Amino acid sequence: MLKKLNKVQYSKLIDIASTHDCGCVYPLSIAEGIQEGEIFAGSEGDYNKILFWVESGFAYLSGNIDEGFLNDIYDFMINRSKTDDKRFLLMSKDKYILDFFKTKDDISMEERYLFKYARKNNVLELPTEYELKEIDRDLLAKIFGTIVPSLFWKDNIDFLKNGKGYCISCGDDIASWAFSAAVSTKEIDIGIETNPKYKKKGLGMIVANRMINYALEQGKNPVWACHYKNVASEKMAEKLGFLKTDECTIIKVTN
Repeated sequence: MLKKLNKVQYSKLIDIASTHDCGCVYPLSIAEGIQEGEIFAGSEGDYNKILFWVESGFAYLSGNIDEGFLNDIYDFMINRSKTDDKRFLLMSKDKYILDFFKTKDDISMEERYLFKYARKNNVLELPTEYELKEIDRDLLAKIFGTIVPSLFWKDNIDFLKNGKGYCISCGDDIASWAFSAAVSTKEIDIGIETNPKYKKKGLGMIVANRMINYALEQGKNPVWACHYKNVASEKMAEKLGFLKTDECTIIKVTN
């Protein structure tokens, strides 16, 4: 059975979180105490098998993973899916882990692309009828969509304290927004979405570029990832200066 760790133990797992092969910004965001999430071990005091589960539902395994621990993970995924609305999306590229879950009829798998920033300087002009703004409490209340800060942060207070975001407004509308979906001491993962009413105007590029510059201003590397079917996100990443360097598998309970 999985053992949930106390938050005072999280800092002991920073080195483990920093080496994850599916991107380390999310597990580090918990271990470093920047964002909310839960960490589980195989047993009390055993840091050789670790599960990081962040607020957004992304989950990561680290350590010497064996069949017993994977069975505990699988049981946890199945049981919580019946009682908890919080997502559980396990990220892995480990063949042993993938082969284990391939034997489960109630598990599905999809690919996720991972990108690395190549430091490209983009000069993007905002059309005169739009305005680029830093997201504050009032603007945050006007942002509605699928990829929004509330999906990744405990609450608005937590986001405004430890995160950062920018949006493009048109009158009273919020047309597009980009924000820190995950934050570690070294990286910032960028979440982005555009109001369907304002798509294909280049606004997403502009607001995402502002978040990239913000990350660089903080001395951190901007991070980008997307579902393999999200062609628009993949193309935007490439235009912004990201290079697709890897991919991992998303493991989840079949709906």
